[in-house]
Amino acid sequence: MLFADVILPLALERNYTFGVPIDMQDKIKIGCRVEVQFGKRKVYSGIVKKLHDHKPDVYDVKPIRTLLDREPIVTEAQIKFWEWMASYYMCTEGEVMNASLPSHLKLVSETFVVMNEDINIDEQDLTDEEFMVMQALEIKRSQKIEE
Repeated sequence: MLFADVILPLALERNYTFGVPIDMQDKIKIGCRVEVQFGKRKVYSGIVKKLHDHKPDVYDVKPIRTLLDREPIVTEAQIKFWEWMASYYMCTEGEVMNASLPSHLKLVSETFVVMNEDINIDEQDLTDEEFMVMQALEIKRSQKIEE
């Protein structure tokens, strides 16, 4: 099984490991954003820092919910720079990530999704998951990520 260490936009002393579902294993890359559940109800987007096959002994691994990017949005050099910044400024990688990324690239449970009325979407081009989100937004114009 493949695992991913994910940098979360939180002040955590370490990064957490999540399981990579089989259907994502050939697509996931270091530097891509992933959607993960952290805690009972919180959902965040984090950056994949490392891919490996070592399951943590201390806690049960939750699976990655969604791969948000086809290509990395952060390079491995940038991730190393974030490590250096966290060390130099005595903060966490999550805090550096949170300060570094534009707000539209961050997802948290409190994020709302709304339909962009200016774009014409061909439903034939949507995945099943995207189609379900679109239907939900047609019923209720604004939805929390967790919904």
